Amino acid sequence: MRSTRAAFLAVALLSVTGTAIAGGPAWAAEGAQRAATVAHDDFNGDGFPDLVTAAPAATVGGKPGAGFVAVLYGSSQGVDTAKRVVLTQSSAGVPGSPEAHDAFGAAVTSADLDGDGYADLAVGVPGEDIGDAVDAGSVTVLWGSARGLTGTSSWLESNTLGAPSARESYGSGLTAADVDGDGRPELAHVNAEDSVYVHDFSASRTPQNPEQLHGLPTENGFRPSGLTGADYDKDGYADLVVTGTEPSLEIVESRSVLLRGSADGLGLDRTFGGGSVGASGDLNKDGYPDLVLGDPRTLEHGEWDLAAGSVSVRYGSRDGLFGSDAETPDQVFEQGKDGLGGSAEVGDRFGADLSLGDVNGDGHLDLAIGSPGESIGDLADAGAAWLLRGSARGLGTAGAQNFNQNTAGVPGASEAGDRFGAQARLVDSDRDGHAELVTTAPYENDSAGYAWVLDGTASGVTTSGSWSFGAAALGASQGTAYFGSVLGK
Repeated sequence: MRSTRAAFLAVALLSVTGTAIAGGPAWAAEGAQRAATVAHDDFNGDGFPDLVTAAPAATVGGKPGAGFVAVLYGSSQGVDTAKRVVLTQSSAGVPGSPEAHDAFGAAVTSADLDGDGYADLAVGVPGEDIGDAVDAGSVTVLWGSARGLTGTSSWLESNTLGAPSARESYGSGLTAADVDGDGRPELAHVNAEDSVYVHDFSASRTPQNPEQLHGLPTENGFRPSGLTGADYDKDGYADLVVTGTEPSLEIVESRSVLLRGSADGLGLDRTFGGGSVGASGDLNKDGYPDLVLGDPRTLEHGEWDLAAGSVSVRYGSRDGLFGSDAETPDQVFEQGKDGLGGSAEVGDRFGADLSLGDVNGDGHLDLAIGSPGESIGDLADAGAAWLLRGSARGLGTAGAQNFNQNTAGVPGASEAGDRFGAQARLVDSDRDGHAELVTTAPYENDSAGYAWVLDGTASGVTTSGSWSFGAAALGASQGTAYFGSVLGK
């Protein structure tokens, strides 16, 4: 591994646009006392997870594609559009300024990076121009506090070979994981080339020993798009999985790269098929985190025209994610197979997004799956979202649910091209023990975009009481914003 220094600019975040929660919870303990138990998405430390959604294609200050990020704060009543903050590069204290196609919010992740007991939000800006380097990209870290995301922020940019590189798209994929085994997560992100960056922050929010891992296998055209991470072999060091795509003959296939963590840092382990989208969690409660990959481009019988999408699972163990048969995942889920309803149709994009959470409160993680290319009747690309149930044996198809805008109780109606299910998130924002399903349709209402919230219950997701919202409800940029293109995980 080669280390390289990155450039950082710390600035004061004096205020934010949108509506923030005034003040903080009076009972909030000091961060040092709460750091060990803070939720990765609780930005104000009130004990309720918060919801992050973004519109990186939104117009801000007359600049198309500048982008915004919105945070809806959780409460005993769940998330509420009146309790939110909307952040752009024109927000006071947020570094940079809105520029056309910056794509602020193209990637987001959250974790308590400084150990103060409040989750922090990292925002990818892969279209940011740095000097003359077009689309060099940057990452902004917004620090949590008792008042939410109203503390200070930090700016990260690549400094490879003395200057950022044009079209590097630094910050195009983000995750947080404890790769150095110190008990606190680090921020990891990829660019559009061949590098993974890892940033560790001190309690004073000063970056410590930033690392750059070169050598992702790009010789065959592998293009990284995202990251997930966990300590799959429980050796004390988190591993990272870089997800992306790779051209093969006349098609583009999903590929993943495993980077193993160790006392010596991250190291390239292997490249394998399976997904361009990933999620990690302990599905069977054996103590080892597991890897779920979504492959919306799956080929069936070697014929590209039959691509419908799939989801695969690799269970963690003492040996990591790979046993004697490294090429075969432990489970593969496809519509119309092995008890899963629906039918696999060209362009369904089943597996386009994934999220893990406990919906029915049984202590086992369930899986939300986006299928934005699903046709509803003769409405092409209307979209759907699925839920697979978890158990002591892991994921299964028994009791699986699927939803679309024509499902009774879901607001709105299915329309061709809406792409409902483009993003999916399971989040227990009211802490009732049942995660809600949040899903989006970025092309709803002439590409303005919308999000839906469906409650979780002991019997699964219910449409009773479900509701939806768009950028207008947040006081954010409207028009062709593709709101909901990104959800925090």
